[in-house]
Amino acid sequence: MEKESKKKKEKVNGTKRIETVLIVVLILAISLISFVGIYVEDKNTMVNKIKGYELGMDLYGYRDIHIKVDDSTETKEYDENGNLVEDDHDHDAEVTEEITEEETEEGNTTTVEEPINSPELLTSENFNTVKEILAKRLEYMNVRNYVIKLDEVTGDIVLQVPENSYTDYLAQYAVTKGEFKIADNDTEEVLLTNDDVKKATVQYTNSSLGTSVYLLIQFDKEGTEKLKEISKTYIKTTDEEGNSTTKNVDLSIDDETIISTYFEEEITDGVIQLSIGTSSDYTQVQSNLQQASNIAVFLNSKSMPITYEIEINRFVYSDITQNTINIILIVFSVISLIIAIAIIVRYKGQGLLSVIINIGYMAVLLLAIRYANITITLAGIAGLALAEVLQIVLITKILKINKENADNEVRKKKVLKFVGKYSLELIPILIMATVFSVIKWEEIASIGMVLYWGIIVAAIYNSIIIWRLWMGKKQSN
Repeated sequence: MEKESKKKKEKVNGTKRIETVLIVVLILAISLISFVGIYVEDKNTMVNKIKGYELGMDLYGYRDIHIKVDDSTETKEYDENGNLVEDDHDHDAEVTEEITEEETEEGNTTTVEEPINSPELLTSENFNTVKEILAKRLEYMNVRNYVIKLDEVTGDIVLQVPENSYTDYLAQYAVTKGEFKIADNDTEEVLLTNDDVKKATVQYTNSSLGTSVYLLIQFDKEGTEKLKEISKTYIKTTDEEGNSTTKNVDLSIDDETIISTYFEEEITDGVIQLSIGTSSDYTQVQSNLQQASNIAVFLNSKSMPITYEIEINRFVYSDITQNTINIILIVFSVISLIIAIAIIVRYKGQGLLSVIINIGYMAVLLLAIRYANITITLAGIAGLALAEVLQIVLITKILKINKENADNEVRKKKVLKFVGKYSLELIPILIMATVFSVIKWEEIASIGMVLYWGIIVAAIYNSIIIWRLWMGKKQSN
């Protein structure tokens, strides 16, 4: 019996050793993927398939866009009764602050030079309205990190946004009035505007013909009633002789027609579905999606009351150089190495195992940060350091308990008691991190999100790894 018990114990220990080796190999593999990456050949170059970090404006730099109130003039022509007969913009005309009349008699018409923005529009209230509309457009585009500075005297705006593939579109959104209209094709009578739109969304469907992109426009209650009446009027009709006629409407953004169409049936649900295009070509599909998204941005915000123009559009490099970042990483690595050596010296084999566990934790956390699209700033790096400290405190305390000369059940109870108490102490930090993560200040949001994910990853990772590797094992002195 004693012999069988010994064999059984050896078999269990052998199984645990194999399990330990497999877990350690898994941790090292994850760490290699996180710290180094997975490289594959793509067009004769090696490309890392692991997502890169999103660096904040303080580390990477930002696009600095200055937009100013358009102070140019436009030429307008009026008939003898004062009715506008021509509306041609002349943005290269000489700047004037007041309406200047250059009366040129050409038949019965008078040519007048007028500013693009009427003086009565240049108010602090309108300037702030433009700022609010711009912020709404950025939020619709899921741009969380941005700075908008408004000069309430001149109306000039400085916009600072992260540099990425969409930045040029953001610059366009900053200066486009975005005046949406549905108007009579013949009389140009305005039937619906931005004010009647509740929401605009982009949708797409796949078929044998390719990918079809649509813009879905949902009108509000009042707009729905207007659309219902419009859809009864602007239709295709056929007379007794079979001749068909159509009464069309034009859908436009800033007087540029998107589509001229008519309605085949009465619309009672207040929804218009516009087809942007169908294609099986990937590039064209992306173009259609971007076009639909551009229109949706303006439909989901009000029209700007003032016309702006871009004065400066430049990339500003970060004051923090790559050398500075390297120094920070080296200092962080050296401190971590010193702590790791101290733990190994103090706890020997289990200390080495704990260091491997800690490396795996940081590897998993860095992967989580990348795939959760968390922006890393200097404050975010500080958050990483704090998450590492919290992990080391947890590990060293468990190591200390595991080293005590007690049976497994006693040590398990002590570990569980400590983990429960430690978890309660982390709750205020988790609440603080959650609050910080929703603040629009990039640095504060960064440290909040890093700490939040640091605690969440630690809870899941440690409950799996530490329990499997340490619980039930007697620590050797």
